[in-house]
Amino acid sequence: MAEDDDDPSIKALNAAQNEQASPTTFDHYGSLADPSLRIFVAKDAVPPFRFKAGGWELLTSSFDLGPAMKTRITENGYFLCRVNDDRSGWTELTDPSG
Repeated sequence: MAEDDDDPSIKALNAAQNEQASPTTFDHYGSLADPSLRIFVAKDAVPPFRFKAGGWELLTSSFDLGPAMKTRITENGYFLCRVNDDRSGWTELTDPSG
């Protein structure tokens, strides 16, 4: 097999990996109706409409996240969580009513 025969498959594989790669920076929004509700999305992405939460306020723009949160955003398009009352951590939500 000639080397040239391998090139198209390598290019296709690299392109597929690039499409699935997580964004490099993210935006962080807080719910206007519930201050403990937060959502993280890729930079300049709009939070999903199904999570209206009384509207969203941009809290932080263009920052990096850890690998687990990046993976969740790549899979779902967002990372939704509720911040603990004492601000000691958060609980991931799959539904805004959680």
